[in-house]
Amino acid sequence: MMNTVGAAALNAPKIGKAASRAHLETPAAVLDLPLFERNLATLAETCRAAGIGVRPHAKSHKSAEIARRQLAAGALGICCAKPGELLALFEAGIEDLMLTAPVASAAKIDALARAAARGARLMVVVDRADLIAAYGEAARRHDTRIDVVVDLDVGLLRSGVAEPTEAVALALAAADHPYLRYAGVQAYQGRIQHIDDFGARRAANDEAVRRLVPMLDALKAASLAPAIISGGGTGSHVLDAERRLFTEVQPGSYVFMDEGYNSVDIAGRGALVFGPALRVAVTVIGHSSAGFAITDGGSKSFAWDGPAPRVLLPGPSGDRLVGTIEWCGDEFGRILPAAGCATLPIGTVVECTVPHCDPTINMHDVLHVVAGDRLVAQWAVEGRGRAD
Repeated sequence: MMNTVGAAALNAPKIGKAASRAHLETPAAVLDLPLFERNLATLAETCRAAGIGVRPHAKSHKSAEIARRQLAAGALGICCAKPGELLALFEAGIEDLMLTAPVASAAKIDALARAAARGARLMVVVDRADLIAAYGEAARRHDTRIDVVVDLDVGLLRSGVAEPTEAVALALAAADHPYLRYAGVQAYQGRIQHIDDFGARRAANDEAVRRLVPMLDALKAASLAPAIISGGGTGSHVLDAERRLFTEVQPGSYVFMDEGYNSVDIAGRGALVFGPALRVAVTVIGHSSAGFAITDGGSKSFAWDGPAPRVLLPGPSGDRLVGTIEWCGDEFGRILPAAGCATLPIGTVVECTVPHCDPTINMHDVLHVVAGDRLVAQWAVEGRGRAD
């Protein structure tokens, strides 16, 4: 449901009006539509050319409209990190959904099975026998079927099994259950994604593959060769596409991008592959005694666990960098002007890149979609706050 109060409500009448982008009520999460569409097309084409599928991760955007556009661009389905996130997207009309982490709650497992009975094409990961049994019992209770992928630990040390015999045992248990379907495996190594240097990231990815191959070989020897081998992310998708061991990748941040990824040489060309489509618009509300512009966006508008946001002034010829912004309180930021830039006047609306996109979007109910000088739409962030 679209937010009917606050900045989103005040901005709704501005949709489609000339120069509305520069007059947004703030703080507001802003999505640069041309950059977003370019990011979406770039990844889709890279994977299509390599013959590898895309199952994007919604933990970055939590938005049904973005998920719909990813599916329209050829995505096989949508990944979710938590049951609450998945169920929010299902209620918003997204049906091809994969839960990428194990759970321990009987109530959440039951809710997922109910969604499957109502039409969700549900795939879940398992890393232990009792979780397989719990999903199977819930599926039986609701007279439905759930697809299961075995979670393999290839170096993340968070979830999944690391021994071939364990992988085979779990796959066999899933395959033998009358209310489950053994669909394949997941092998995700999140630490690889943010290694800046392309060569170092390739070496780390090769090490993850070295851990993965014996488990795949054991599954094949047991007549359980996985139809789906899912993993990878924004930082490793080029490497995974080249190797073609995975059948699909799970990138999330690519639709938005953030300062944490800005230094990552994703394709080994020393150039950015994706643009900073997600910004947070803030307004200069005053000047400090030291002469700095103070804005109305602090740690309740950004997740600050990353490099400092850049401050941009969009214009007809593109974005103009006018400085960086630093934390100045829960509700406030302080702009450090770039060389040669004067202190911005009170009332100026600027757009800031984000240090980390996933938790930043989790602070906003609505995305303000902009193109050129106009606000063109508002998209709900249905999974906002659903870390349950």
